[in-house]
Amino acid sequence: MSPVGAAQVIDWVARSDELTARRAELSAVELDELGLAAWFLGREADCERAWDAAHLAYLDEGETDAAIRCAFWLGFTLGDRGEAVRAGAWMSRLFELCDTSVPSARSAAIAGLCRAIGAYASGQLEASVDLGERAVQLARTARDADVEVLATMTLGRSLVQHGRMREGFECMDRVMLAISSGRVSDRAAGPAYCAVIASCLDRWDVERARVWTRDLSDWCDAQSGLETFRGECSVNRAGVLQLLGEWDEATATLTAVCERERRAETLEHAYYALGELCRLIGRRADAETAYRRASELGLEVQPGLALLRRDEGRTPAARAGIARALNASPSPGVRAQLLAAQVELEVDGGDWELAARAGSALREMADALGTVYLEAQADRAEARLLIGADESEQALPLLRRSWGVWRRLEAPYEAAVTRVLMGRANRAFGDEEAAQLEFDAARTVLAGLGAVADLDRLERVAAGGERSAASAGLTRRELEVLRLVASGRSNRQIAGELFLSERTVARHVSNILGKLGLGSRTAATAFAFEHGLTTAR
Repeated sequence: MSPVGAAQVIDWVARSDELTARRAELSAVELDELGLAAWFLGREADCERAWDAAHLAYLDEGETDAAIRCAFWLGFTLGDRGEAVRAGAWMSRLFELCDTSVPSARSAAIAGLCRAIGAYASGQLEASVDLGERAVQLARTARDADVEVLATMTLGRSLVQHGRMREGFECMDRVMLAISSGRVSDRAAGPAYCAVIASCLDRWDVERARVWTRDLSDWCDAQSGLETFRGECSVNRAGVLQLLGEWDEATATLTAVCERERRAETLEHAYYALGELCRLIGRRADAETAYRRASELGLEVQPGLALLRRDEGRTPAARAGIARALNASPSPGVRAQLLAAQVELEVDGGDWELAARAGSALREMADALGTVYLEAQADRAEARLLIGADESEQALPLLRRSWGVWRRLEAPYEAAVTRVLMGRANRAFGDEEAAQLEFDAARTVLAGLGAVADLDRLERVAAGGERSAASAGLTRRELEVLRLVASGRSNRQIAGELFLSERTVARHVSNILGKLGLGSRTAATAFAFEHGLTTAR
């Protein structure tokens, strides 16, 4: 076994070469180890041949438990590669061996694990929870740490999919602690790491994903020649690096994965993540190429492609892309991203009701999943809606809470984007000095990251040019008030029509006169007629 952080590096290439050189004389145990070395090195055909031979050699020696274990790993790894038919054949072989002998506690535990995995893979979540719990107990009885950690992993994933988030992630924490303690073999550690981190990221549990991805990277570094988990490890690590603002390193990591990875599932996510980074730093052509490559491999490339279209000024295409992707019932992790993007796109000149529904759906997801990342996303989305409705006083507490989460997660880009919104809210509230301070803070971070498109939007906002020149920086609500002032309505009449208090209307009128540099309602009326602002657009 190789505990995380162990000083000794396992050289799988050297071990494979040494065993292969005397293949004809290998024992069952050595054939098993040859299969493991080939597996770590990504030599799939060699791995299958060695484990098949080991399984037969174990049977010849009367070691049925060991033969069953070989059959399990063949079925498990084939299933992981998407070869369901051959994986099923080996699992059938496993149960056949269990039926033709008196199963030991270890073999019973492996069989229980296989039943739990099968139920999970076929979407039978309630059954997979029950079978997972049973498999964990069988593994503990057999004192088999490898089977226990894989059974706990399967149980955790089943619970999460079933909506029992707290219990599911408690299982996954137990898996990680078992690995870090050194009680689990390298054979079981790799799949467990990848499955747990994938579940964390799919539910936006960024705090857990960051910790476990770091540990997975350390574990991979201790396996010389490793190929099997290097791709998944690198993509997960790049995601954490992007969150932490290490964009150059994340880009280099993803580029390397795209150049050498063979598994389509890993490759599609690597291309999409690379597209996201290219979009953020203004390399639009490279982003387009990466998104298209990910799409060719079968991955949904929204909301990244939509945000790229937004940056190109093709807002209708961006909005249509988000709506189409949401209609396809995406996974929770993708759905959260899509909803946040829909709020952003629809608030800025789109369908207000659609934006509000997206914001509510994102809040429901955040409440259900309970991760701080999604809670911060939901707070920011709700604040966007409030700013758009000219309710900046209510938006500011939400933005401060969201910013506090990004700071805690050490996520500079997300924090900077939130501070831009804080600046907009302060400006709408009438505090231009506070607004510029927020813009300055965001500008420093975005410039350091090289976030070209966001910097461009920030400069337009900071200069008051986010809206049309004709509107002179007025908010949506202020434009509504100006139109009614121009129609001759009093503050009381405007308050009744817009369902506001007279005090709020008076504040809006004062803000309008200040922004336009005018001294009276009559002058404001003249300005509205002169600039074509007397009718809604």
